[in-house]
Amino acid sequence: MSKTREIVCVHYINKGNCELGRDSELYGLCQTCSSYKKKPGAKPARIDNRKKKLDKIKRKESNEQFI
Repeated sequence: MSKTREIVCVHYINKGNCELGRDSELYGLCQTCSSYKKKPGAKPARIDNRKKKLDKIKRKESNEQFI
């Protein structure tokens, strides 16, 4: 499985346009591009809510043990 790159690349302009002349798409070719460099100061396109919710549930369960 390839590494998921959630932050846009420096070369990414918009869907279908890339400064390197490639047919870019953030969740397609940009995921496996060899010249990927994350854009400085950019935030992820989406947040992993699943991980946050699981952490919240685990914390809540561990707190209930001590009560």
